[in-house]
Amino acid sequence: MAVKPERGLTPARERFAQLVGSGINQAEAYRQCYPSSATWKPVSVHQKASHLAAQPIVAARIAEVQAGAAERAELDGAEILKEIKRLALSDIGGIMHEDGKRVKLPHELDPATRAAVASFKIDEYGRIEYKFWDKNAALEKAAKIKGLYEVDNKQKADALGELLQGLSGNVMGPAPGAESPAMHFPDDDGDQHGE
Repeated sequence: MAVKPERGLTPARERFAQLVGSGINQAEAYRQCYPSSATWKPVSVHQKASHLAAQPIVAARIAEVQAGAAERAELDGAEILKEIKRLALSDIGGIMHEDGKRVKLPHELDPATRAAVASFKIDEYGRIEYKFWDKNAALEKAAKIKGLYEVDNKQKADALGELLQGLSGNVMGPAPGAESPAMHFPDDDGDQHGE
C-alpha cells in the first residue's frame, strides 16, 4: 500500500508535480517518477503523463509549485533600487588594503565594493584584475527613476510648443490664382503627362 503524504499524493505523484512545476515536461517527469515507463512507447508515456497531470489533486499541486517558483523569482522593487544605488555610489577604493600597496582578494572586499565588481581574474602569479560594472549606466538609471530627465524633457517640449504656437496662423499656402506646380509622370509610351 502506497504511503500518502499530507497533500494526499503518493511520493511518486508528489515528485511528478514538483518536476512538472519546476519546468520539466510531463513525459520526462513521468519517466523519472516511474522508471518502468522507460521501456514504454513514447505515446504511452505521454498519455499516462497527461492523464496524471490532469488529475485535480496533481494539477493543483503543480499550480502550487509553479506559484511558489514564480514568487521566489520575483524581484522586489526596493532590492532593485538598492542595487542601482549601490552601483551608482560605488567607490573602487575598497579594492585596496589599508596600506595602499596590496589589492584585496574578492572574499576580502566589503559588500558595497563586491557588488560593484562585474568580474575578476587571478593570473598564475597571484595578481588580480578587477572589472567593474558601468557606473555611468547605474547613474543614468538612478536619474531616470528619480525623474531627473523630466525637467530636461519638459524644457524641450516647451520650446517645440512655443515654435508651433509662433507658427500658428502664419503659414500661408500658394497665392490665390497661382498655378501649383504639376507633377509629371511618364505614361506607357514615355510621354510626360501631368496628373
